[in-house]
Amino acid sequence: MALTDTQHEFQHESKTKLLDAALYVIRARGYSATRVEDICAAAGLTKGSFFHHFKSKEELALAAAQYFSDMADRLFAAAPYHQLPDPLDRLLGYVDFRISLLLGELPEYTCLFGTMVQEAYETHPAIREACDRCIVSHAQTLEDDIAAAMAKYNVHGAWTPRSLALYTQVVIQGSFVLAKAEQGPQVAADSLDHLRRYFELLFERPATQPSTAQSDAAKETQMTSTISLTTEPEVVIRPAMHYVFLEKTGYIPSIAQGTWQAVEKFAAQIGQSGQIVGACALYKCGPDIYRAGYILAARPASVPDGLSYEEVPGGNYVKFVLQGPYSQLAEATSRAFQLVAEKQVPLRDGFNIESYVTDPRTTPQEQSITEILFPAL
Repeated sequence: MALTDTQHEFQHESKTKLLDAALYVIRARGYSATRVEDICAAAGLTKGSFFHHFKSKEELALAAAQYFSDMADRLFAAAPYHQLPDPLDRLLGYVDFRISLLLGELPEYTCLFGTMVQEAYETHPAIREACDRCIVSHAQTLEDDIAAAMAKYNVHGAWTPRSLALYTQVVIQGSFVLAKAEQGPQVAADSLDHLRRYFELLFERPATQPSTAQSDAAKETQMTSTISLTTEPEVVIRPAMHYVFLEKTGYIPSIAQGTWQAVEKFAAQIGQSGQIVGACALYKCGPDIYRAGYILAARPASVPDGLSYEEVPGGNYVKFVLQGPYSQLAEATSRAFQLVAEKQVPLRDGFNIESYVTDPRTTPQEQSITEILFPAL
């Protein structure tokens, strides 16, 4: 019997849930200590569903490696440092971008490849080969910029663009090991700062030529000058809310827009079941979950097929406010996370919230106001 479109979608979503769960659980526990039961529990699925998609834990690990690699390819391909005209600035921008990703809990920013290969390099050759292939593939994305920087700054030596590109990955993977040892990202950020300084020393720039990439001293200034984001974390109490939403799992920057496009089609139907008083997104990582939906004045009389309803409990949240286009949300959220870490604001488990103060349908993008909220103790 042929599968219906709904069945195909369910199978695709269940496989994605298992892959997202694997990324988090393996990075948290290691490959050897991770059980199929742990991945199923994190994904909210049964072992039957697991074995429908994967014959073994090793097969899942190989699929997760490719899944993680594909996500990284999309993330780094869209990073803004590629637009810088100077190849050295692009290399420095790559390091700065790496530092900006040191957010959240350890399993959210450490590397799946480095975690698995340390355990499986001898016992699971297929996993070792997959991790090696993915790390080397990512390093290769730096080789053209390294070669261009060597030519522009007349740098020669008994080394190649490939060897320096691989060296960057040695520093990055080592920084993740130290972050695990010290239970925090600061040592990793410090190590990457040293890598940045190494690039600057290796490709010595003439004193009259300024850098267009972010320097350590300029990062804060550039952030505040290009993004209108409050910098003092404000603790607020949010009331409970009646929330009708569409939930998707996967790499959030890739699925957010599509999730909103899908839920907006139901806006009129939702409005017939209750008074819409706002819109917001709820999200969390490990595995990644994204919800796009509308806040209602009261419990809805009915919920359209394909959507869900939940009364989200109130509580304390740390609030930041962004004024500007939604394209700045990812960068603003990263900065907000950094401010929370710097000021040692204690957070609790729960969904983070993007609350759209202005109506996205009628407000010009540059005038949009969005509250960025993290659940606080």
